[in-house]
Amino acid sequence: MPESGTLPLSAGDVHHLRDVLRLGAGDTIEVVGDGVAWTVRLEEVADTARGVREGVVPPFGPLPRVTLAQGLAKGEKMDTVVRQATELGVERIVPFSSERSVVKLDPSKVVARTDRWRRIAQGAAKQAHRLDVPQVVEVVSLDGLPEALSGTTMLVAWEDAAGAPGVAAALAAAGSPDAQVSVIVGPEGGLSVSEVAVLERAGAVRVSLGPMILRTETAGVIATALAIHALGGLGASRG
Repeated sequence: MPESGTLPLSAGDVHHLRDVLRLGAGDTIEVVGDGVAWTVRLEEVADTARGVREGVVPPFGPLPRVTLAQGLAKGEKMDTVVRQATELGVERIVPFSSERSVVKLDPSKVVARTDRWRRIAQGAAKQAHRLDVPQVVEVVSLDGLPEALSGTTMLVAWEDAAGAPGVAAALAAAGSPDAQVSVIVGPEGGLSVSEVAVLERAGAVRVSLGPMILRTETAGVIATALAIHALGGLGASRG
């Protein structure tokens, strides 16, 4: 990013500064470029924004490498999951279709829906002051999950997992605090017994999110938060 001059912002970003936040000359914002966040004092906000770079924003420490594999959910539920998981610090989001998925995406709509989720993740990353944006991959089938999550410690949150450990206990038993972790959450109808068996044969471990029956969009966010917290990612300060 240059020390001064026109800022590397999209037209949408400039509109947000000018018309939503009502910022102008003299106000200070943060601009991310090349993986670094800078404080910038605005000099002008019109069709473009101009400003002067003032300093570097101290980065967060390294975030735990957590992937959320979320069963397709109807309506705006997936939007909510993508947005909130991004704010929590998830590294990657893998939407998947399964036996009980209410949503059955037509192949022609997969690309458009994935692009939408990527834009939501980008916006949520900005809101959360993240220097990176989580990867959102195209929808895979449940049978394709083991390959998509290869190299990670897989935890499958299942409402029928009586006696299963919680997320923190399961990760402690795995004994690898620096591991890449994936949490798998089913759609509205949950995962079937046969689907859980497929995942377990691939090395996944059943975990419980507690005694309450959670909506899929709630379960996805809770499972992500528990995993990131167990790995030391929530509650840490910047710098």
